[in-house]
Amino acid sequence: MLTCIAFMLSANLTQLPALAAEVETEARALSAITEVTPALIAGIEDFSGDAERLSAALREAGVEQDLPCIFHGIAEDARERAEELQAADTASERATAFTNLRVLLDDAVLIAPMAASAAADMAQAEAQSQSVALRN
Repeated sequence: MLTCIAFMLSANLTQLPALAAEVETEARALSAITEVTPALIAGIEDFSGDAERLSAALREAGVEQDLPCIFHGIAEDARERAEELQAADTASERATAFTNLRVLLDDAVLIAPMAASAAADMAQAEAQSQSVALRN
């Protein structure tokens, strides 16, 4: 039974880098958009959902750093930025909303590789632990 649990944990850990990369890629793509459109809002919502999934996956994998909380916050903030963009009536409000969105997206671009690295570190530690257990 312990082997099954270890396998499930390690499978989850191997998927985390791909999810982190997806969050990073989406953040980079959204940063390049300069016009409020339905596609932008949908993209932000998708990004938010992926950031939330990354948060949950990190938490499930047992990553004890602040990363699960950070990505949960990024997901919430992304939804707020989408609302801010939709409510912006003037060019100044839109500029401020885009600035706020880009700051959030820049944070995601910087932090996503840390999530992938934390998952890789945990996977390596798990593999070493299994190796020691098998030798005993």
